[in-house]
Amino acid sequence: MKISFSLQAVRRLNLGYQAALMWLGVYLAVCLSGQRFDARYLGFGWQLIPWDILSTDPWRSLWYLHVQPPLWNATLGISAWISPVSDVITLQIVMAGFGAVLAGASAILAQRLGLGRRSALIVAVLATVNPEVLKGAFEPTYELAVAALLVTMAAVMVGSTKAELSVVSVHRRVILVALVVTVIALTRSLYHPLWVGAVVGLVLWAYRRHLSWRVVVVALLIPVIGIGSWMGKNQVLYDRATLSSWFGMNLQRAVIPVLDLDDLEAMYARGAVSEIAMIGPFGNYGLYSDVVEPCEPSQNHRSVTEPMRTTDQWSPNFNYECFLPVFDQAGQDAFAVIQEHPKAWLEGRLWSLRTTFAVSSMPAESSSLIMRLLDDGYSVARLDYGGVLSTQGWGTPIYGQLEAPVEFGLILIPLYALVIGYGLTRLATVLRRRAAPAEDAIAESMVFAERRALVLLVVSGTVLFTIVIGVVAELGEQARFRTMTDPLVIVVAATLALPRLAAFFGSTRQRFRSQSV
Repeated sequence: MKISFSLQAVRRLNLGYQAALMWLGVYLAVCLSGQRFDARYLGFGWQLIPWDILSTDPWRSLWYLHVQPPLWNATLGISAWISPVSDVITLQIVMAGFGAVLAGASAILAQRLGLGRRSALIVAVLATVNPEVLKGAFEPTYELAVAALLVTMAAVMVGSTKAELSVVSVHRRVILVALVVTVIALTRSLYHPLWVGAVVGLVLWAYRRHLSWRVVVVALLIPVIGIGSWMGKNQVLYDRATLSSWFGMNLQRAVIPVLDLDDLEAMYARGAVSEIAMIGPFGNYGLYSDVVEPCEPSQNHRSVTEPMRTTDQWSPNFNYECFLPVFDQAGQDAFAVIQEHPKAWLEGRLWSLRTTFAVSSMPAESSSLIMRLLDDGYSVARLDYGGVLSTQGWGTPIYGQLEAPVEFGLILIPLYALVIGYGLTRLATVLRRRAAPAEDAIAESMVFAERRALVLLVVSGTVLFTIVIGVVAELGEQARFRTMTDPLVIVVAATLALPRLAAFFGSTRQRFRSQSV
């Protein structure tokens, strides 16, 4: 009786809560079967302020942060600072929370895009217990959090499946979208302010006949103030109005390793690139100190005055202020190589594009039997195919000369192509929509089909932006970037494909029955 009552109570829960509880059930099963939270990243994570500083002095650490947008450092540091339990337990709870939010938002999005309640629940769970995504709950990196934010953005944007007659609900939706995309940009530097501007601008355009000037101003001020204040702070402290100061070295890492060593040495000999290009990207500051002007940090805080981490003797603190001119020069070197050797740049981009669909080996190596079984099942569903990622022939390969066996998820390629292609075809629907008279504005002009077209367009543009920027500005991190968009792509692809498949099989069954009669 008690079990039956509990099951009925679960069924009465909001769909998002049901999906979150189901995800947490899988998560706990994986934990109990041997998977442990891996907190090693706190000791060496390049994107983090040194952990012994961030976890004990988060507010001043965030003020002096320049290497990354602030919100992920803030999430981890402030959580550890206020928590009465250990950092590992605290952050495991935080990451599990992001996973539950991702599952709940995925179910809500699937239902709002047209799937039935049961189908939406199944799709959401399958999209979020995917081992490529689930592994993010066992390490304090930001991929899982960004995935949750991206799905939340889409769910907020589409709203209810019913035509909403309330102007207030439209205003609330527009402002919430502006808030969520601003949070995403302040969490992950890949999502550039240009992406924020495009999303907010498109939403304002789509709803333009239903918004007061006050709502438009608020929606624009949220990213302008949120992102602008962080960039303004960096301008005042470091004379660089950026969200992330290490873009130049990131670009060097993406470009120069592929260039033939003889060509790189020839450029260096005539002064086209600096000594920093010859040393290589993301090394200890001591490697660069003799080839840049003598430097003393202008700020007085450990987060910017210590070149190495105390938590890991081998790991640099890239938030060290004297790295700034190194980052700048690395970027100039990278642009010089791109201009003079575009073929090497293109070779690196094609290598990175292939890496986008490489599958992580971590779930297959997990100590949890359930995680390994999940990986086996998803390996079949993804149509994993063995291949090789090679850096043979590169001039100064950052991973060494290797022929690395890698599995590629072949089914991911058509899924991504479906979402990107179908979404972009909705552009005309969004931009050509005619405004109805003011009295009928919401009921007649922003019907569900048009809101759905807007969401599909934003999702496809966001997925395409993630892939393109990841390929252009990085080398070897693309598969990790993809895990941020995998849940969104799977949910949207399911909402596009499942109704059509159901209609096809239904009509086939009907024809078969009529022929039998």
